Amino acid sequence: MDAPRAAASPGLTPAVGSVSRPVRATSASRSVARRVLASFAVTVLAFAVTVGWSGVAQRRTAEDSTELTSGYVPVALRLGQLRATQGTLSTLVDGIPDERNPLSTRLLIETLVSVRRAEYQDTRAALSHDLARVESQAARAFALSATGELDSIAVALSSDKRGFERLFQALDVGDRDEVNRALVVVGATEHDADKRLHALADAVARSMDALSQAAYVRQARAIVALLTLALLTLGVGVVVSIHVRHLLAPLARVTERARAVARGDLTPQPLTPTDDEIGDLAAAFEQMVTSVSQAQSRAVANERLAAIGKMAAHVTHEIRNPLSSIGLNIELLEEELAKDESRTESRALVGAIAREVERLGHLSEEYLRLARLPSPRMEADDVVATVRDVADFARPEIEHAGCTIELRADEPVPAAMFDEGQIRQALLNLVRNAREAMPGGGPIEVRVKADGMSVAIVVDDRGGGIAEDIRGRVFDPFFSTKGEGTGLGLAITRQIVEAHAGTVNAEARDGGGTRFRIMLPIAPSRALGGKGKR
Repeated sequence: MDAPRAAASPGLTPAVGSVSRPVRATSASRSVARRVLASFAVTVLAFAVTVGWSGVAQRRTAEDSTELTSGYVPVALRLGQLRATQGTLSTLVDGIPDERNPLSTRLLIETLVSVRRAEYQDTRAALSHDLARVESQAARAFALSATGELDSIAVALSSDKRGFERLFQALDVGDRDEVNRALVVVGATEHDADKRLHALADAVARSMDALSQAAYVRQARAIVALLTLALLTLGVGVVVSIHVRHLLAPLARVTERARAVARGDLTPQPLTPTDDEIGDLAAAFEQMVTSVSQAQSRAVANERLAAIGKMAAHVTHEIRNPLSSIGLNIELLEEELAKDESRTESRALVGAIAREVERLGHLSEEYLRLARLPSPRMEADDVVATVRDVADFARPEIEHAGCTIELRADEPVPAAMFDEGQIRQALLNLVRNAREAMPGGGPIEVRVKADGMSVAIVVDDRGGGIAEDIRGRVFDPFFSTKGEGTGLGLAITRQIVEAHAGTVNAEARDGGGTRFRIMLPIAPSRALGGKGKR
């Protein structure tokens, strides 16, 4: 066996820690744009609630202001004027007995009665039109009640005209008794009207005070509510900002990762999965880094193989001619020593030299095989038949070492594009490695199956497995953990498989041992040309 089995060939399979998560189309429900938009919508909604509440509060304040300025204030002004006129009338009536000029008093009273009548109409209009048209139900109800009371006062004052005429007639004739009787009736009416108007004015004032107090309370509550909503909006904005920052944090990590890759760090990094476009971007970026790393590893390996091949060809060419001369001279020397049976020790020494010369010859042939591996002649052929031929060819050698070889082939297995001779060589290398991995004997399992757009050839052994720290080196030329062998078997195998546009890797087998896997691309239908299974 050229080397311990590797879990993965460098440059052919993702390294430990790489991400194999497939890049997929992101559904609308996982879209970062939708999440950011939703976060922004939450902020806008919170702001809209605040603005809406502010608008409602301002509208209510405006309604209160309108109710006061357009409703109660005109009523209060008109009612105040009416009370002043009524108070003047009541005072004049009380002073009639002492009046020396009844004629002037009569003219003044008639003027005030006429003014009172006009002010009554203005006050009633303010109640029934201005106050009754505001939006407040309470104001309209108060307007209706106050209008009824004002009408009742007006009805009570309608009898004053006859009372004043009786009073003035008594004054004209100088009948003091009649004057006193008329004053009792008129004075009672006027003072009652004055009291009722005063009570009505107090009711208007109380309504205005209640409205002002309610407006003040609503304003205070509105300010508290606005402050609370503003703080909540600010809190929502902070939470949304943190959420968006957390949502976009993987993008910053991808940016930093891109900078690290630009500096030459191609080591695969573990990812924190996120179910959105950024997670897909990070996974795709890591896949790209893995592919670049693999391509770089393949390029380095190919350059190394090319350099080694040139060196091996040169060195082997310089060694083969002397080896041929040495081998020929040893044969002649063996013939001379065979004539003298007493030279036993000399014949043994010459035999040992001949074996070493033969070993060097095989070693030079191995190097030449690496240096002069021809380009494969690709043909669509039956992989199962080729693998079966290799198993039959290697079975005597395998059984001689105490091992068995078992072949399983799934049906159907499509034809693949390969060079039969080179694939036979690569497969023999793997089978012999499996045999050498089990010095005490054991089963070698070979399986052929379809795997997507490829045909897989799997070789399992039940040996001691591979140390993880050297898995990445087993396909390197001249790498070997044995004291013998060239360390070129797996390097040649990889060179052959990669020349076929395939891959080869090794992995730990469940239950112990190692599994080598060759993947060859299936043949296109047009390349089959009527070929069938052999």
